[in-house]
Amino acid sequence: MAVNPDRVNEILSDFQDRVSGLIKKSGLEHHQGTTNLSEVESVKSSFTNKVMETFTFPTTTEGEIEAEMMAALDSVEDIVSRLANKESGQLAAIGSIVNGGSPADSKMWNEVVKSSAHKIERISQMYAEQINNMPKSLRARIDSDFASVLDTINNEYKMNPSPANAQKQLAEATAKLNAIEANLRQAAEAVMKASIEAIVQSKITELQSLEMALLSVEKGMTKGQIDGYRQVLADAKKLINKLSSSNYLVYDKVIRAQKLSVIDKKMAVLDNVRTGASGISQSLSGYFGNNFSRGPSRTSRSIGGVGTSIGNNTTHMDALSGTQKNFRNGIPPGFRGFAGKMSREDIVRKHPKGTAKAHIDAMEHYMSKGMSFQAAHDKASAEGYTVGDHGKVFAIGGGGQPFRL
Repeated sequence: MAVNPDRVNEILSDFQDRVSGLIKKSGLEHHQGTTNLSEVESVKSSFTNKVMETFTFPTTTEGEIEAEMMAALDSVEDIVSRLANKESGQLAAIGSIVNGGSPADSKMWNEVVKSSAHKIERISQMYAEQINNMPKSLRARIDSDFASVLDTINNEYKMNPSPANAQKQLAEATAKLNAIEANLRQAAEAVMKASIEAIVQSKITELQSLEMALLSVEKGMTKGQIDGYRQVLADAKKLINKLSSSNYLVYDKVIRAQKLSVIDKKMAVLDNVRTGASGISQSLSGYFGNNFSRGPSRTSRSIGGVGTSIGNNTTHMDALSGTQKNFRNGIPPGFRGFAGKMSREDIVRKHPKGTAKAHIDAMEHYMSKGMSFQAAHDKASAEGYTVGDHGKVFAIGGGGQPFRL
């Protein structure tokens, strides 16, 4: 709908008053009526003409006219601000020629100094740790580079205090400081990555030590335990390798600490497995009288009611065949101290006190031929050299000439 003419006049009057206010605020009122404000007059005329041409249209609203006014006022404000800065720079340049002075005497040059100084302060605070850790000569070099930026601004002002040169020096100072900051950023990244690499190498060494220890005590583990610890070991290796490959882990201290905590926990699990397996390994080694290589768990009967059986049940039957398990005539592979390697003292120690000497002699002979403890015991008894037979003289076959080695 068309806008009421009275309301249109109010809007135009308000626009004229606000334009005059912007000119006075910028200190340009002495240019009223001159060509110096021709850009402002052009914006005023353009807005007025547009309003007068369109306010009678049925589709024109009051809100649209007010929005156009605000856009025109923004344009006027940009123009008078630019003109005011230009005039200020020109006056400062004239003053510096007559009276000397410094960049601080010019609003534009003062902005160049303030902007550069602020950037120097920000860089110094951001990279303070890297700068402080540098050799003395490098620290002096950085201080010199910072000072050179400010000295250049001062010298350029004295040679050419024009606003155009001020803008040029601001761009050059910013470029120089950006280059200094880029070098410091690279140094900080190198230090950070070196620190992460040191952590990675330390964790890898620690993990390798655990892996070697676990390999040496695998004989004390079940297959499930071996598979389990190897999976944990693989997971820990992956986590350690990710420390140096992920930007989040390199630059985010909190995330890095969380990942290191997970790695440490996995290593603690591996160490607990190692400790437990080591205890089992030592117990088995002590029982059999010597060290042995890892092999599957076997079942054996107690001898003469004395001794300890290996396994869960001395009467264990094979679930498929229904017969008692037998491994190479009772010789479990890899078990030293159980088949053919026991000393005579070990054999005696596994029997009740007072066991017949002939029984011990027979067992010692048969075990030296490779029989297991149980097989040698059974054969000696079958040949007549029983545990309680104190009267027999040992001879192969249970009779005849005495046994001679």
